[in-house]
Amino acid sequence: MYVLPEIIKSISSQHDQHKELNLFYGGKSAALAWTPYTRFLLATYPREILQLNADGLTAGLVNYLTTQAQLTFCAANQYMNVSGIAGESLKAVYVTLMEDIVTRLKRKQTNFDDLEQLHGQRLTKWLLHTNPFVKELNGDQEPHVKRVVCAEYTPATQLSVLRLNLATIKGPVLDIGCGQHAFLVRYLRKQGIKAYGIDRFIEQPESYLGSADWLEYRLEPNSWGTIISNLSFSNHFLHHHGRSNSAYMSYAKKYMEILASLQTGGSYHYAPALPMIESYLPAAQYDISHDKVGDHFRSTVITRR
Repeated sequence: MYVLPEIIKSISSQHDQHKELNLFYGGKSAALAWTPYTRFLLATYPREILQLNADGLTAGLVNYLTTQAQLTFCAANQYMNVSGIAGESLKAVYVTLMEDIVTRLKRKQTNFDDLEQLHGQRLTKWLLHTNPFVKELNGDQEPHVKRVVCAEYTPATQLSVLRLNLATIKGPVLDIGCGQHAFLVRYLRKQGIKAYGIDRFIEQPESYLGSADWLEYRLEPNSWGTIISNLSFSNHFLHHHGRSNSAYMSYAKKYMEILASLQTGGSYHYAPALPMIESYLPAAQYDISHDKVGDHFRSTVITRR
């Protein structure tokens, strides 16, 4: 039997079972219980799983496990940091899990119950180290996480919110946090506008779409005619600024890098507004305008002189 598709099915069953789980519930690490299907798989196909390891295919499984965990965490809370160093340390959790499973199978052990607890402890430790605000948000009294989700908006909505005029937009265009489906980037390109996008997760990769963390993506000076970010970069900047954690400094530096990457006459369109940093921008270098968006927030357009 070719077992890899069954393993993928098992991983999906695990994430479906645990996607709402608060790892801090009860004041201790949650045990990430194996699903019945996962237990069946481990008990029935140990030889096939060990062969995958012998063939060097478990490294690919670790990458898949890590990506699925990143997606699950971000689906529960859009502000979670799962990339860069945080992503590498999350991958290390799954490397250890895979090593533990392989070791048990080689020893012909059939009891994996303690691995449920160990894996939960490792993920809880990872959360505390990389995203401590998650514990503050969820506490330890409720079994389910408090969801803080994001959505992808239609091109028409984004064009309106960000005050983008197709007739006058200056290219090339970069959408920071374009979303998994990159709706606006794809729409702009259909209008003949040279547009690109970056996001942590891209469902259908293209040459003009990059899977990248915006804090790590290198923006070259004087390279973009228009940069846009709708309820993405600035939203996260506000989140971290409000918590006064160390991450807000990284956002402040990236914000200035974004402005420096604009061409002369280029503009940065984003929502929500960032009053805590906009007021410090030199008027000799930047024109700033705002627009009210509903009753909740404002959008900003910054044009480089």
